[in-house]
Amino acid sequence: MTNKTIDDFQTPGQALKYFLSSYEWTQDDLAHILTISLKHTNEIIKDKKPISIDIARLLEKVFDWKAYEWIMLDTNYQLSKKIEETKEQLVERQVEVYKYLPINELLKKGWLKPYDSIEGLNKQLHSFWNVPKNKQLDFSILESNKINIEYRKSDAYKNPTNEINARAWYQMALNHSQRLNVCPYDKNGLEELLSKLHTYTILKNGISKFLNDLGKVGVKFVFLSHLSKTYLDGAAFASETGPVITLTGRYDRVDNFWFNMAHEASHVLLHLPKKNHNNMVFMDDSTSSITSKKEKEANEMAEKVLLQDEILEFFDEYIGYITEEKVTEFSLSKKIHPSIVVGILAFNEKVSYSTLHRFKESVRDKIPNKYRAEKA
Repeated sequence: MTNKTIDDFQTPGQALKYFLSSYEWTQDDLAHILTISLKHTNEIIKDKKPISIDIARLLEKVFDWKAYEWIMLDTNYQLSKKIEETKEQLVERQVEVYKYLPINELLKKGWLKPYDSIEGLNKQLHSFWNVPKNKQLDFSILESNKINIEYRKSDAYKNPTNEINARAWYQMALNHSQRLNVCPYDKNGLEELLSKLHTYTILKNGISKFLNDLGKVGVKFVFLSHLSKTYLDGAAFASETGPVITLTGRYDRVDNFWFNMAHEASHVLLHLPKKNHNNMVFMDDSTSSITSKKEKEANEMAEKVLLQDEILEFFDEYIGYITEEKVTEFSLSKKIHPSIVVGILAFNEKVSYSTLHRFKESVRDKIPNKYRAEKA
């Protein structure tokens, strides 16, 4: 028996050592009495493991104190422990960073590597934003007008495009594009390539061949999944080393891939400078309504590239009974993938989108690894 109270001790471990001494017990004795392991008992006595409610109830059966007294002593001790100063600094830094970057999502995607210190976080952020090590990273860069983003937003979503996430996505695409080597930009070459884009859609390894030829005319391609709240299908922007087209593969369909490719390539031809003197970035969601003049121009060129007028004219007399055979006939004669034919017909409400399932084909697995900004 003892007259000491919880106020006489700072930690549960101190109290237990006192009781063991008073009873002339060893830690092994106490472990046996409590029916828990010696390791568990040792960790409690060293204050490395907190007192659980179950353990507190057992201690009440062994010593003079009530279970709630053991819980109170442990709680007071846990609250009194000072968090390491370095951890506090890391938490403060993360709070600041989270205002500008979806850090958790970037870690899950592998865009950032796990870190356990403020130095590790800052080093990666400097590298991500291409900020010199000896210069302080000022997140006001994300709030400035240094990046001129034009959105084609979807009105199908209640939440607006998250510009912070969009800028982070753009930066990741830019970073990967700088690792790619292509020929000098040839605008006439791109125009010629775009005019025969539809012929690549029906070729075996057509995507790989087209991307290779895209590099020959000086346009870089990056495949990068979209971040949450951005709803992006693709983007086109100019960099110091030439124009860049980025697609997300948000809809893993042949028709969607090639339409977005044609749309972004049209932006490159019609709206981008040779070099990024105005930091113009076009970001697109293919499900959105077209509002700006530039988006309408890019859409019209993409529709021409994918033979929309010819498709609608050919199938006009078959509306209501468009067969798989007719789609295949047109596809072979014009050298264009049947999924694109049906996609255009569905977009123009000539057939149901369910018709696309007959010609469904994945494209993600056809993107060569060198174009992927993320691990496949």
